[in-house]
Amino acid sequence: MTISRNLALGLLATFALAASSRALEWKTTTLSVTTAPFQTTQDAAFEFKNNGSKPVTIRDIETSCDCLDATTDPKVYAPGASGVIKAKFTVGDRIGLYERIVTVVTDEPGDSVRLLLKIEVPPAALLEPRSVVWQLNEATAEKSIDLQPAADLEITFNQAEATNDAFTVRLATVEPGRHYVLYLKPRDTTHAANTAVRIYGREKSGHEVLVSAYADVQ
Repeated sequence: MTISRNLALGLLATFALAASSRALEWKTTTLSVTTAPFQTTQDAAFEFKNNGSKPVTIRDIETSCDCLDATTDPKVYAPGASGVIKAKFTVGDRIGLYERIVTVVTDEPGDSVRLLLKIEVPPAALLEPRSVVWQLNEATAEKSIDLQPAADLEITFNQAEATNDAFTVRLATVEPGRHYVLYLKPRDTTHAANTAVRIYGREKSGHEVLVSAYADVQ
């Protein structure tokens, strides 16, 4: 038991020494960013410096998703030189929180460096609630979903369509550009059914907006 314990402690000390002897020192290995409305890409930068006594070569940069590109220039960093890994995230139609990894492979001993990028993509409009539910054999009364653009946005919503004709939908304007109510109703509740509702709008700057609500009979 003593030999095994000493071996484990020795390995830990070796790993700690290898980590502490790395020449590249990172300003941070985790970045959190938030996109603006209708932003198509989001840039981020991981800064580092070679605090060692020898040049360090970046051999490869890998990302965990096709939606993220990462590059650096130059590839070789002399002692005392600073550099940056530039990352670009493609937002597309994504909404929510995304975590992506950038793996930096250098000629230093030990494992590659893993950089974490957290991207928050806020929705252009808020639905409350996002979905409504009827129980089987419940009365087919209308239920509503409140729809409002995110702060500082003015969006005119003018069309709502259910993907399942077992439900009817109608969109009411409370305050043009600022407040709407979506009303949904199943045609009957004798059997299970579900639908997505696509709500189409246009922001005052001309950007088209599409948000989705949901309804279920269960």
